[in-house]
Amino acid sequence: MPKGEATAVAEGYRAMLAECLPRLDSASLVRLRGEIQIVSRWLAVNQHKDLEDSAHAALESVSQLHRFGLEIGGFSSSTRSAETASFFDLASVGILAVENVLTAEKPSLMRLLMSGLSEGLMFLGSRQYVAGSGALLQATYKAHSVAVQDALWSLAADFRDPEDLGSIREARAAIDALFANFDEPGVPAGTKVQVLHELYGLVAIIRCAKLLKDLRALA
Repeated sequence: MPKGEATAVAEGYRAMLAECLPRLDSASLVRLRGEIQIVSRWLAVNQHKDLEDSAHAALESVSQLHRFGLEIGGFSSSTRSAETASFFDLASVGILAVENVLTAEKPSLMRLLMSGLSEGLMFLGSRQYVAGSGALLQATYKAHSVAVQDALWSLAADFRDPEDLGSIREARAAIDALFANFDEPGVPAGTKVQVLHELYGLVAIIRCAKLLKDLRALA
């Protein structure tokens, strides 16, 4: 490996994150996927097997976010009230990540995860719901809710001490509390789908941040 190449790879990836995270639209996600694929290939060629899983997880999370965004794109605008704001939209989470992940000396990825879960719980408790419902939205929610829970649990398990049972229970409880509120009477399917989209975004951002942290360690 040429001297300084790891630094160049990390910096190129960081620059792409800084450009894409504040938007996280379809075009940005496609560009980010391409950069992660380059990073993944570089890790494989240079036999950094320990980091390939990190790159794979980041790539898969970005791909999931992109697929879900395309899936709901046809009806998302019709289910969002003009007067109702999301508890955190993808752009605001991306900007938060830029501030707290890309620029911080010691970013806390677990804190970002737990903060996102807490914000989701607060939003559902506020009853500031997105208007709209329907069988299609409900089916979309059911099809993706378990996958999102699994993705969140995987993050929590990765970042918590596996031997600390109390810590693991706390993370599991936070996830369960959020999704229990989805079953509250009166929560429209549109709101459920909206929050799932944003949780997919949260997972992708944290996975991408984890990869950046790993690349910086190499540099």
